[in-house]
Amino acid sequence: MPTNNFKTESSMVNEIMRDFTNITDLAAVYVDLRGRVLSNKYNFSKFCKYVRSHPTLSRLCAYCDAYGGLEASKGRCPSAYRCHAGIIDISVPIIHNGHLLGYIVAGQTIATDSQMPLITARSEWHNDSTLKSYYRQLPTYSSEEITSATKVLNLMAGHHFPDILNMSLDLPELQSTNCSSCQQMKTNYRPEIKRALTYIDKNLCHNPSLRDIANHVYLSESYLSKIFKQEVGLSLVQYINERKLDQAKLMLRGSDSSIESIARNLGYNRPSYFCKVFKEATSETPHSYRRKYK
Repeated sequence: MPTNNFKTESSMVNEIMRDFTNITDLAAVYVDLRGRVLSNKYNFSKFCKYVRSHPTLSRLCAYCDAYGGLEASKGRCPSAYRCHAGIIDISVPIIHNGHLLGYIVAGQTIATDSQMPLITARSEWHNDSTLKSYYRQLPTYSSEEITSATKVLNLMAGHHFPDILNMSLDLPELQSTNCSSCQQMKTNYRPEIKRALTYIDKNLCHNPSLRDIANHVYLSESYLSKIFKQEVGLSLVQYINERKLDQAKLMLRGSDSSIESIARNLGYNRPSYFCKVFKEATSETPHSYRRKYK
């Protein structure tokens, strides 16, 4: 990745964020492809300052920042989503000289009338009285206002980094990543399969069924099952189980959620069955896996 102009690139990103936060009164920060913070934190809320200082919740913040940016990069458009804490964030990829450098993550607001996708299971912070107090202080925006803010941020970023608006540009950073959630970008899947993969990733916490996915992509269940296996190399059930396993590992590493809560958030009715599936896949129990990261 070219770095000769890093100072120039960094100053442009900071200028974008300063102007955006002054105009909208939303928050903004610049992160790398793994969600690690690269800039000052502009207009951060007390809620997010507190969450990002927490040793376990902060890892979920980094995951959400990276995942939200990945979604925006895949679609070549800004992505608005609910983070693990349930608040709305916006991600805009920063692309320069054909390379994906990082993401501007903005927002930190509550939506009054929107059901934006939750990109990971919600973290359990509601028993923290300080966080509950800070949450009530977050700004509230309508979905229309969030959409407008998203467009403004994308236009501002695209003015300084025109590659952001180049829909046909191939990004080597996406081609080299091993993240299973962007598998559809590495293979020339038909549109129905891409929509199915995106739907699964965005609704994983709700345990999407074959019927749900087939209805979403307007295909019969039998035909979707057939072409999904042909193109992805896994059955729908296998793919969903792999994605659930990824989410389970994330929650075990990065949160204090109980095993029962993690199982429930991933659509398992019985924690014992979740533990059985996890052990069959990893050769260790969820408890032993978690202990390695504590």
